Amino acid sequence: MNELINSAIALRNDIQVINEFLLKGLAPEEAQLQLVAKSCVLLGELDDTLEQLKDTASCK
Repeated sequence: MNELINSAIALRNDIQVINEFLLKGLAPEEAQLQLVAKSCVLLGELDDTLEQLKDTASCK
């Protein structure tokens, strides 16, 4: 379960870094689009990880 928690924290941190960078608006438009897409993928992974964590916790 610790692995899932650590994974969720790492994903959240990655998403936060991307969002903070996007808010600064320093990247070219194409790079911004790629970062938004990456952020969406990470959000999906975070959702999956949180679901796994919920399932693991409910089994105990």
